[in-house]
Amino acid sequence: MQLTGGTTAEPAVQQRSTDQLRAATDENLKKIEGRQLSPSQQEMVSQIKQFMDQSKAAVAAGDLERGHNLALKAHLLSDELVKP
Repeated sequence: MQLTGGTTAEPAVQQRSTDQLRAATDENLKKIEGRQLSPSQQEMVSQIKQFMDQSKAAVAAGDLERGHNLALKAHLLSDELVKP
């Protein structure tokens, strides 16, 4: 008996979810444009951009899970920045 992970639709779902996370992160970054940021917030923006770039590279290399995880990290950080 052989066990396989997921279905053939799973990569497409994960790709769509990753794209949605990256789009939401971009929206969050747009919300803080022009705002005065503290040095730690500026560092967070830099980290978000790194995660986004790494996510895109991972997806391009076929590693959807890593790409999704990096997009999620970027999104969570961006959520922190837009909190009042």
